[in-house]
Parts: sequence; C-alpha cells; structure tokens
Amino acid sequence: MRESLKNLIDKTIIYKYSLPNSTNKIESINLSTHEDDCYSYSNDDDLVELIYNSIIEYSFNEFDLTKKDYLSIALQTQIRYKESDSESTKLSYGFYGEVLLYSMLYQTYKSKPLISRGYFFSPLEKSEAKGYDSFHLIENEKNLELWLGEVKFRQLFCCSKTSSVKSAIEGLEKALSDEYLKANILALYNFRNNFDIKDTKIEKILNNWNGNPIQIIEEIKKYDMTLIYPILIIYQANDSNYDEQIKKAIKKINDNFKKQSYSLSIDYKLFFIFLPINEVKTIKQEVIKWIESKKPLLS
Repeated sequence: MRESLKNLIDKTIIYKYSLPNSTNKIESINLSTHEDDCYSYSNDDDLVELIYNSIIEYSFNEFDLTKKDYLSIALQTQIRYKESDSESTKLSYGFYGEVLLYSMLYQTYKSKPLISRGYFFSPLEKSEAKGYDSFHLIENEKNLELWLGEVKFRQLFCCSKTSSVKSAIEGLEKALSDEYLKANILALYNFRNNFDIKDTKIEKILNNWNGNPIQIIEEIKKYDMTLIYPILIIYQANDSNYDEQIKKAIKKINDNFKKQSYSLSIDYKLFFIFLPINEVKTIKQEVIKWIESKKPLLS
C-alpha cells in the first residue's frame, strides 16, 4: 500500500473506543463474540479522498502495480462502475464500502490482504463480486487468522428490509457456515498465483487440495486457523452527539436481534465496526464526481 494512502487512512479514520465501554455506559452487540469497535472520521473531504484512492489497492495486488493508468483499468475490469449508468444505479454500487473495509483492515487492523478483492470481479457479468467482502490474513508463529469481512454502507441503519444491519445479520447464518467457507476457499484456488502473501498456510491448503479428495475444512483445522468476521457498518447518523449515535445504534440492534449460534465448525470471532457519517448520499456523489473528473491520485 502506498505510504501516502496509509497516512490518509491514519488521518481520516479515528478510533474512539471499543465496546462494551463502561466509561460511556455503552454495551456491546448481543451477537458479537469479540469487542466491537467504534470510529469517527476527520471530515467529508478526507473520506471522499480515501474512498477514491483506495480503489487501486482494493483492485490490484501491490506487485501488479506499475505506472500505468490503473484507476481506469480498475473501473473497467475490477469493480462495478459504468459511467453511462444513472445516478441512482451508481449510488447503489458496493465498492464504496468495500474499499473502506479493505483499507481499514490493512492499516488499522494490520491484516494484510491475501489477495485484492478486485480479482474476483467479472467484467462479463457486470455485477458485484460474489462471496465475502475481503480476504485478509494475519499469520505468525502463534496465530493464523483469516479475515473474511463484510461491509454495509447505506442510509438506513436498522431495521427495515433495506437497512444495513438487517441485511448483514440475516446473512450471518450463511456466512458463518462450513459450506460457505469451503466455497470461498475453493474460489481462492483459481487465484492462488495472484496471492499477495506467498508461502502462506492458506496457500499450502490449496496446494494440498489441488483436486485431491481432501476435506478443506479438516485441512483448515489442522492449521488451527481462526476465522475473523468483522462487519463494518457505515451509516448516516441523526444525532450530533457521537456517544448518543452509538448508543442508539447498539440499542436498535440488541432490541431486534438476539444472540445465536452458527454452524461453522472452526473457531471464529464476530464483531461489528461502526462508522457513523454525516451524509451517505453526499459522500457517494462526491466520489462519483472525483472518478468522472479523473482527479489526480495520491502518489
């Protein structure tokens, strides 16, 4: 990742506190198995610049980047974007939140991308890439963590049919299951030559599989892997007081959703990341303007 982008992330995304928080008397999410994290941001302009610049790293691995016009390539082949689409269609694209999740996992959580998410996009289908919203990895002598996150970036928070929280939570039963994890791991097999982290244990699992009749989930268990599943919720807050914004968000979720268990047979950690912002639509509209005016990228 470019140093200039790392600096922009550090400047823009501001950690406030984790939940539960006894000082501010804010409880955690019932569904979470790990501390939830709450962030604010510096200002709208910085956030727009961050989303715009993160498209490159989201789309391509670092070793694939040269001095070519990779933003134009990304917009045609790595993410869903079509200049002739209506504004309402452009505002519905999923990349706004996905690139933020990518950058936050990389820089804020020090979880390096196993492979940039843009490789999963099909220009023929012209639809959002399927599967988890991120594939990141933390691997050292003590830990092997596969970060397979999700992000929702919508105006409605909870709990209508189109709200961020409802769609994210209703998808957990599928996301936290052996079958879905297996399907996503096998999807990585076709892209293993594009891995940004060579000689990792996940690469060894895929090489061992290589069409052989082994059980992917059992192989994962052999390496004592933990699945980390962060859900980034970027939403429009209607209260000027930050603590009240978070309290209201937590209450809405806990009033409508109860803790439940999932069928995933490996260890996992589930937690929420909250980023309330001023105007969801305005931020997305500004990103569109930056794209179509071809604003210079950070060097």
